[in-house]
Amino acid sequence: MRSTKAVATIEVILILAMAVSLMVVGGCGSTQLVNLWKDSSYNDAPLKKVLVVAMRKDQLRRRMWEDAFVLAIEGHKPGTVVVPSYRLFPEGVPDTLAIQARTIEEGFDGVLVVARVKRDTLMTDVPSFTTYEPVSVYKPKWNTYVTYYDSVYHPGYTESQAVVSVRTDLLLAQKEGRLVWSATSKEIDPASPDQFRNSVADIVTEQLIKARIVR
Repeated sequence: MRSTKAVATIEVILILAMAVSLMVVGGCGSTQLVNLWKDSSYNDAPLKKVLVVAMRKDQLRRRMWEDAFVLAIEGHKPGTVVVPSYRLFPEGVPDTLAIQARTIEEGFDGVLVVARVKRDTLMTDVPSFTTYEPVSVYKPKWNTYVTYYDSVYHPGYTESQAVVSVRTDLLLAQKEGRLVWSATSKEIDPASPDQFRNSVADIVTEQLIKARIVR
């Protein structure tokens, strides 16, 4: 028969062990916006026509990133005209001069540039801990089973997690490419490329609307 004190101690240890595991997993899959900046002197009307340019050499990924931002902006604010650059430059990512010339010709007032900054590795040390697990032993003398709790040691280890960062800049097309808004999106161990891409597009769009840069 276990005492109430022993049971309580075991429950506390099990809860603490579970908490350690959750702390390690809980930070994954959540996109965060860091290094958010807006030109405080920019007070113009929200942009009406935006060109989205994803700086990716892989043309499929370029199209997927640009489409994600087009869908996000149009989904939040259907009045804003958003065009992926691959429709105007299907052969590859355009250079600065080509973008400037085409945006003036097509009447764009904004250019949204998306580029992956880096991919890092986050190393996390998970401390060791001990749990108590039930062990049942048959006692012939009493013709019954007796249960007691034995300690089980779980050694510490180091967990490796990928950290992906993407920078998004918003420039004015008609004012020599003036930068008015910038932010870096960061996520630890994205669940999938599609999930990360859509999450970045959504969180950036929400901030652009909040800053009254897009309408």
